[in-house]
Parts: sequence; structure tokens; C-alpha cells
Amino acid sequence: MKWKIAIGLISVVLLLTLIGTGIYQLTVGEAKGREQEVVKRAEKRLTQEMAPDAVTFENVFNGKDQYTVFSIKKEGEALRAFVPSKGKIETRPVKDGIKVDEVIRQSEDQGKIVSTKYGFEDRALIEIVAETETGYEYSYYTYQEGSFIKRLRIN
Repeated sequence: MKWKIAIGLISVVLLLTLIGTGIYQLTVGEAKGREQEVVKRAEKRLTQEMAPDAVTFENVFNGKDQYTVFSIKKEGEALRAFVPSKGKIETRPVKDGIKVDEVIRQSEDQGKIVSTKYGFEDRALIEIVAETETGYEYSYYTYQEGSFIKRLRIN
């Protein structure tokens, strides 16, 4: 009788594990796969159109338009390339933009930082997502100076 209960419990645990794995693959895993495809297409487009010497992936920014951000070196110059799915690739010299670490140091206590990204909405910006006690806080700063633009709280 005890072995039937043990086998039943093991079966339940295995079933829950399989269901959890399936749900993860359908949600998070599938989203990560889509993001990887976006990165591959953007990197291919970047290398075809600009022929950089070196390419390093940084982020995918989902603002008004989706941009894939790369650090590149072209003819000895360090650049940050913003590659949209459609439209013109924009670049900025790395030295002209403020670093995310510096923006975090200058800004008020944000809580636990979840992500930081460079990108564009209508202009170059830095997005910082922080987890707060009641939800998430999205803060936006200008890319060139690091000055505050807006903050959005989701509870």
C-alpha cells in the first residue's frame, strides 16, 4: 500500500514538472527565441550595411519602435549602433553618451534594478526598470546628458 502512495506522489511531481516546463516553453522560452531571431536579423543587417570591424550585442529596446543595440568598432572608432527592424541604422560615438552606471549613481534610490537599456523613442534615451515594493518603476533619461525625462510606475 505504501509503495502505491509513493508511486502516486512521484507521478504527480513528474506531471507537474512536465506541465510547468511546457508552460515555460510556451511563454518565456518562446519570447526569448523571438528576441534571439530579432538579434540575428539585426546583426546580419548591421554587418551588411555598415561592415564594422567588431560587433558586440548589448540590448533589444522595445520602445515606440523596436531597436537592437550593438557596440561596434569601425575604422578604429567606437560606436553604439541602433538597428531598427525597418528604417535607417543610427550610430552614436560611445564617448558622447553617458554610461548607464553614471545615470544610476546620479538618480535617486530606485529600488532593485531589473534592467537598463539604451534606445530611442523620439530621441536617444536610457531606460531603467526597477522593482519596487508594489510593482515596477520605469525611468527614462536622456542618452547624451543623463538628465531625467519621465518616470512611470506600474503597481
